[in-house]
Amino acid sequence: MLTLLCVWAAAAAQSERSVWDGVYTEDQAVRGQNTFGVSCGRCHDVADFSGPSFLQGWEASTVLDLFQLLQKTMPMDNPGTLRPQDYADVISYFFRANRIPAGKDELDTDAEHLKLIRITQKK
Repeated sequence: MLTLLCVWAAAAAQSERSVWDGVYTEDQAVRGQNTFGVSCGRCHDVADFSGPSFLQGWEASTVLDLFQLLQKTMPMDNPGTLRPQDYADVISYFFRANRIPAGKDELDTDAEHLKLIRITQKK
């Protein structure tokens, strides 16, 4: 029983991470930039989603929180109409705009995965 508990605790600690752990790819951010330009750019500027105020505003939230907000509210003229992957790609673009480093794996759309990634300021 103790061994099982130790294995579970180790797995839980390893699964939580922050955006600074390379949670998206550069290719994904490029796709997100294109999607942003077509679907978001007529109402928003990427500066609205980058810089200290963006990271402070989302501090300690999860990527799932951001993902769900975008799905429910964007695009403003037709919320929820993008594919889930498009929302993940746009978030990846936001991360790149905030100089958060890319990694080797794409940000996926699985809620269980997204809720384990914390948005934090660089420490």
